[in-house]
Amino acid sequence: MTEIPLHQIDNFIMLLNWAHQKGFAVAEEHIMKPLQLYFGRKDNEQHDGLHKNLEIQRRLREWRIVANIYRHIFHQLCFDADHHQLVGTMNNFLLDLQTEAGLRKTTFAYEFFKAFEYPLKNLQATLSKEVIAAAEVVFESHDDVQVVVSHSLTTSQRENLNREARELYNRIELAYARGDESQLSYLLAQYTGRFCNFPEVAHRDDVDNIIARITDDNADFKKDMRSRLAVRLFQSISRSVEKMDIRTAVRGITTYVITFQDDLGLPYREDLDHLEEKMYRFIQQHNLWHRVKLQHPNNTNLQRI
Repeated sequence: MTEIPLHQIDNFIMLLNWAHQKGFAVAEEHIMKPLQLYFGRKDNEQHDGLHKNLEIQRRLREWRIVANIYRHIFHQLCFDADHHQLVGTMNNFLLDLQTEAGLRKTTFAYEFFKAFEYPLKNLQATLSKEVIAAAEVVFESHDDVQVVVSHSLTTSQRENLNREARELYNRIELAYARGDESQLSYLLAQYTGRFCNFPEVAHRDDVDNIIARITDDNADFKKDMRSRLAVRLFQSISRSVEKMDIRTAVRGITTYVITFQDDLGLPYREDLDHLEEKMYRFIQQHNLWHRVKLQHPNNTNLQRI
């Protein structure tokens, strides 16, 4: 069975939480109905102790059985009048999928994502439209922004960034030693997004070497890691525009510009391009090129990944 890509799970979690936040009408249409169609009818049978058995099988790492228990629980919950318990259980299932390759390879995991293939596309299109419209409002509501993306650091700033980079790299090394590719791709995406604007930060070559060693054996790893970062960036930008936080929104957009400019196959690529256009239009209108400096790093792992 084909393993579900991690970036698809990340994206599902983001869209699930967004649908939950929007309320019952959105959750019913995009979360409950796809499962109702998948199962076909309400489950009237008694299934005692499902949640207790789920925890037992999770500890035993019996992922085929875990997947089947989740299937029974979803069948019961998707026809309920309230969506909160279903959303919570789905979120737990997706988090388990993030960490457990064995669960990602089960038949039910594949069928679950197939059931949501089109509903998630529709939900993503709705979210994208809302974020882009909200970004327009944010830029129209401001006339200044102080964001220096790549710059000469003070000694104190360099020390703080290097300390942060060392702590994150230590976690990357531990995940690499354990062979935990799910956690590793998450941490590498986090490192990339955090430090792409700072060519001189510590451990960039070390991170580059780890990525190279993994992709020698797993060509899909780098693509999935980049896709996870693109989803994270879009999520960060969407939260920023919701809070009218133009500084964080611009930093997220410029991280995309620096890291992904030539990659046409990313999740949310078209949406990120629209956000980039809005940012440049804002900078041009207010003559803020001296405030926002984009400098593509040369010969660094964060440009090559």
